Amino acid sequence: MKTLSFIFVFLCIPQFAFAALKIGVWKENITPTLSERSTSCMGGYGLPLTNPRCGITDAHDYLSLRALFMANNDTQFSLIVFDTTGVGDALINDIRQRVSMLTNKVDVDNLIIAATHTHAGLDYQGIWGGIGREYRSRIVDIAARAIIQAQSTAQGVKIFAAQTHVPVSNRRGWGIVDDSVTTLFFDNRKTDQPIATLVNLSAHPTILDGNNIQYSSDYIDSLRTNIERKRGGMVIFVNGILGDAQFNTAERTIEKANEIGKLVANTILESEKAKQRVMGTLNVTTMTFTHPVSNTAILQLQQSGALDINLDDKNQISVDLKYVKIGRYTSLLTFPGEALSRLGLPIKYNMRGKYHLFIGLANASYGYFIPSDEFGQIPGRNTEERFSMDKYAGDKIKRVIDSSIK
Repeated sequence: MKTLSFIFVFLCIPQFAFAALKIGVWKENITPTLSERSTSCMGGYGLPLTNPRCGITDAHDYLSLRALFMANNDTQFSLIVFDTTGVGDALINDIRQRVSMLTNKVDVDNLIIAATHTHAGLDYQGIWGGIGREYRSRIVDIAARAIIQAQSTAQGVKIFAAQTHVPVSNRRGWGIVDDSVTTLFFDNRKTDQPIATLVNLSAHPTILDGNNIQYSSDYIDSLRTNIERKRGGMVIFVNGILGDAQFNTAERTIEKANEIGKLVANTILESEKAKQRVMGTLNVTTMTFTHPVSNTAILQLQQSGALDINLDDKNQISVDLKYVKIGRYTSLLTFPGEALSRLGLPIKYNMRGKYHLFIGLANASYGYFIPSDEFGQIPGRNTEERFSMDKYAGDKIKRVIDSSIK
């Protein structure tokens, strides 16, 4: 009899682990009001403080904030994703403080704040003119309340994972790029109804160029909309190893952005047919990356108050990275900027399991991370170097991550 009882419990353990994980989601419109637009600037193109795209009045599609709350037993992992080029340090800190003021139910230490990196969103860092105080105050409050709402709606889920590929190219001329799309599908555990879809791919949302004067999430809008219409639930998009990754097109129009987004959405939905169940518990590991900023342009912007970046008395940045495991076969890594392919792909290959999500521009937006042997080596191309904190930051962060995840 004892043997039969033991077998029964053993067979049930995977199901209990599978059922224990809960998620909740929430979405908000963060498009600035007309009065807020007059004091805010669009980010993404041109040298710092030289971009004239301020006071933009038109919007093609609304900019959004999307929140994902995930919990298993006493472990939480939360994610807030803004449609913006990047999020500044003080803004991230203010959101965390607001969450702590409003609730003790969200673990702010495991709260990640990220950007989709659309170049047709507002400048949350101050590099291209920044945002007005009224709008800044409003999005801090919206973000805090969104993750609290997501936590309050958390429910038991079944998780599935799938992977596919899309036509992404390397804009620095290398023959390698992360063209994979890894997707997690979250369905209600009891009804099997879709709750959320977490999409991770690597590609600059720059179909719309610097001549664009309409707010937009670029191809991401069409990607999210098409999946939501066909599958249901809410789509959260997170960019990956995007430093040198882009969709290669000469057409820089809304129509082309919509076309690419629809193509990717259909590819993801097709990949769902081969999805595999994700089972197991949630585990979160924290790594701390500290490194000096040697780029004089970044230092000058920070010292003038234009750039929202925290530096200590040695001109060092410090940021937490999160390595998240769900069971044996799925892992997720947060990264504080834009990794180039030759840096990010080796890191991703070392991650645990079959399904890897590499979330760029998470918890900080510290520019490009470039392998030192590639720094300054691309003839006629120095965009990434100009927006990099230091030649050796890429090498250092890779060592920190590799030593932890191995």
